[in-house]
Amino acid sequence: MEHRSFGRREPEAVYRDRAGAYAVILDEAGNAALVEAPAAGGPERGLFLPGGGIEPGETPEECLRRECLEELGREIALKGLLCTGEEYLFAPSDGRYLHVSGRCYRADLGPRVQEPIEHDHVLRWIPAEHCEHTLFLDYQAWAVRLAWEERMQEK
Repeated sequence: MEHRSFGRREPEAVYRDRAGAYAVILDEAGNAALVEAPAAGGPERGLFLPGGGIEPGETPEECLRRECLEELGREIALKGLLCTGEEYLFAPSDGRYLHVSGRCYRADLGPRVQEPIEHDHVLRWIPAEHCEHTLFLDYQAWAVRLAWEERMQEK
């Protein structure tokens, strides 16, 4: 399993840490499931992998299943840990430095079992080869690229 760090840690900055779990879901046509949602606590929106922050006492796998229900109203089938990544960034909308890290899992999207709870989150299917330029977080774009490269090697 690979790990990669993105961004640059500013030596004098105080960072808010946020650990999460995320699903890399590719359909048969080579599209990645992404969630359009508010970005970094501000009014702007971005594209992210389905998933979110791990709550106290929760495993990464439990977090990912809960987040996919909340965001998409759908179950997922986890197929294994793909990679871990982290990124240092500044969120101008709220003036904070963030250190985000995530465990990225290969997954299949399952059936819809409820209405999504997070109404400002929208499922978007984007060609995997375009994700490098469309995802808000570089480490998540890298995770999609890893999954896409694996898929292409299998063929």
